[in-house]
Amino acid sequence: MFIASTIQPAAGATAVLDADLAAFSSRAQQWTEARQVRREAALVQALALAADARQAEEHRLADAEAARAEAAARLRAAEIAAETTTTTAAPTTTAAPTTAPPTTVAPAEPPTTAEPTTTAPTTTAAPAEPPPTTTAPLATGPTPAQWEVLRQCESSGNYTIVSRNGRYRGAYQFSQATWDWIASSAAPALVGVDPIAASPGDQDAMALALWNRQGWSPWPICGVAAAAA
Repeated sequence: MFIASTIQPAAGATAVLDADLAAFSSRAQQWTEARQVRREAALVQALALAADARQAEEHRLADAEAARAEAAARLRAAEIAAETTTTTAAPTTTAAPTTAPPTTVAPAEPPTTAEPTTTAPTTTAAPAEPPPTTTAPLATGPTPAQWEVLRQCESSGNYTIVSRNGRYRGAYQFSQATWDWIASSAAPALVGVDPIAASPGDQDAMALALWNRQGWSPWPICGVAAAAA
């Protein structure tokens, strides 16, 4: 008859096994955390690159539109100057003097007494009503909520922010060329001023002046979001 016996592992071997399992679990946790950190960093970088690309495309289109408008204005000015230099005044002529025939004065007749005349009373005409106004009311600009959406999309509402390439500046991400083009007619004192050096009020006014000329088109992506707000 055989007697079954239970073999128990040595206490030292169990401790080593537990230590190995703990070390493996720790390394696995560290690897998982490091991998998560790398993924989050890569995602943040990808989002930043996408935002830069979006802003670059928006302002490239805005600069192109500003350049086209400036070229059209210069062409029109040249045409007006050409028309002015080629137009001459018609020569003036002097009319020949005329000789009036002599007049004969008839003898005066004796005065007669005219019967008194009765003047009819005058009536005051009713004032004419002004004609109805036919001019259509002016369109209103964007609402404060729409401006806020545009600023948050373009610059997170930061009036001193600069894009990574240094080209687009301020809350509305003006390029210097677009800023100077709008300022030349809307606010000449701001020509040559760095957009981020201008006050928030001046930046708001310049954005409105640009919107009055071109609507939301200078902000092809963020303008869509603002228009829908």
